[in-house]
Amino acid sequence: MGIFGKRSDKTLEHELQAHLGRRIDVVAQGSGPESSLLATRDLLALRERGQWRVFGWEQIATGAWREEESSFMWKTTSDEDFTVRLDDVGRLPELFKERVQNSMVVTVSHDLPKGRLQIIGRRTLDGSDEITWYAVAGGGADLTDPAVADFVVSETDRLKAEYEV
Repeated sequence: MGIFGKRSDKTLEHELQAHLGRRIDVVAQGSGPESSLLATRDLLALRERGQWRVFGWEQIATGAWREEESSFMWKTTSDEDFTVRLDDVGRLPELFKERVQNSMVVTVSHDLPKGRLQIIGRRTLDGSDEITWYAVAGGGADLTDPAVADFVVSETDRLKAEYEV
């Protein structure tokens, strides 16, 4: 038995290992009629229509289990949305929240003349400790505005100097 509940379907676990080219330890799994989600300490893997999509936890911006709809949804830091129907989620919702939070290094918010900006640093959980940085604009802020883009670069450089070894 895994630390987060029942063991995964070993067939799917072996398929994912072959896809990744390395051994994995599935600690939570959800399954539905057309898809499966497998979670390890360092990644979330979606199997849909016989194909795998793999996400490091640092690539996931937000997500939630919607019990009334039996669906699990998440959004990536590159703004892709995913929703899968799952009949059995096991401990996946708890693990999802814990892993996403565990990858968070820093979030800095700034009010701009027009809107607001967040610069976020997320650590990979694969043991490399690499930090991925990204910016999120809201309230009318525009990342393509040259002044905003320059501010993002300078503030990200400052944060990198403070948080990266």
